[in-house]
Amino acid sequence: MKKFFLFRKEEVNASSVTASDSGKGLSVLALPADSLAFASADRGSVVLAFNSATKYEESNLTDGESIEKTTVKIPCETGKEVGLIESILSFISRDGGKSIMKFDAVDQTSTFSPISFDSQIEPKVHINPTKRFTGEPSTQTFIGSGGAVGVTVTSNVIADIDFGVAENKPLVDFNHEGLSGFSAAAEVTGWDNGGTGGASYDIASNVGAPLADGARPNLGTSQKSASISPENHFVVPTVTVQNDYTIYMALYGRGSSGVSPVYSSADTQTLGPTLGSDAFFNSDGSVAKFRGQTIGNFSVRHDLKTGAPASTETSDTSNGTTAFKYFREFEDSSFDVVSLVIRRDSSNNMYMYNGDGDVVGFIDAKTASSILSLQTKISEATDGRTDGDLVIERLGTVGSLNSAAYGAKMQLARFGVITKDIGSAACSKLATDLFNFYKV
Repeated sequence: MKKFFLFRKEEVNASSVTASDSGKGLSVLALPADSLAFASADRGSVVLAFNSATKYEESNLTDGESIEKTTVKIPCETGKEVGLIESILSFISRDGGKSIMKFDAVDQTSTFSPISFDSQIEPKVHINPTKRFTGEPSTQTFIGSGGAVGVTVTSNVIADIDFGVAENKPLVDFNHEGLSGFSAAAEVTGWDNGGTGGASYDIASNVGAPLADGARPNLGTSQKSASISPENHFVVPTVTVQNDYTIYMALYGRGSSGVSPVYSSADTQTLGPTLGSDAFFNSDGSVAKFRGQTIGNFSVRHDLKTGAPASTETSDTSNGTTAFKYFREFEDSSFDVVSLVIRRDSSNNMYMYNGDGDVVGFIDAKTASSILSLQTKISEATDGRTDGDLVIERLGTVGSLNSAAYGAKMQLARFGVITKDIGSAACSKLATDLFNFYKV
């Protein structure tokens, strides 16, 4: 009788994936027992490794790379690691009986008793090779920029962040390198674009006086940033994306400073990634007033939409998400580093990832076609719609609102837009890479 392992880390949700280098989003995994390559243990956990259990059947590797085996790390009562391994081996070698070994963190049940659910089951089905020297995922290729084999590898790194493949590189990327010409406390009068769109998207105009802030390793920040607020914000050459997209940002702040919309269009129709529930709107749907807020909130709106933004709280675990609030307060007054990745997929579902790579916000698609299917009257003023073009023309405010009484003061270290949905696994990695780079 063939036997199987069944691992369930979490409920299957909208951001679940079938393979992940980090294990993020890999909700359920089943594997044949006869694929078990080896079992090992460290304190409080058992690690199972499996042969021939990756997503791809063959790979072309560059020097120093290997494809890691699929692994599952199972939390175990400390001191009972060897006993758990022995129980698993006995189950596999026994004739007859049950055919499935179950490890279920959702129901907190297991075929074997020494399992502890104080920490998560960690399955990993690798997508990318691993650099053996560093242990990091690799996205190198044999093919250089000229298309010939054996030439210098084309880099997909922009300002120290590896986007993996050329197709995932951003159109716009305002990063710390673009601030290198501004000393600390100097007014940032322009911000060069590091993305593939080049100088056409360089920021050359501001409102008020956004100031440069140098890296402060003693306070937790590793790179230069620019202060943004409604009073002091940037005017961006119009960035338009019609369908799916990915936005990312790195912010510095303290718990008391709060957050407010980071990007918007000039007419206030597009905005994100947050807007407090106490915002005021004019009769035409344009934003009249807004304040900073410290609770977790994910809110977006797009071009031509004049109803209330599509919104969800991030401080709870609805839709299988992880609870999240923006800036934490530290006793030593250090800055909190918040990296966010916002993703709209081809079906207009919206996702937000934090620096741990977790999905902290999910908004179901609400479009003209989805609402019509419910035989409900639909217009551009319908609340909560997730469709419409992404149009970005401001960083730091909504539209042209520039009152010091509005919004929150934040430090923006990076902001970028990719004109496609790069997928859940890549978004999770990007959010984690940004956090690890911009924090100390």
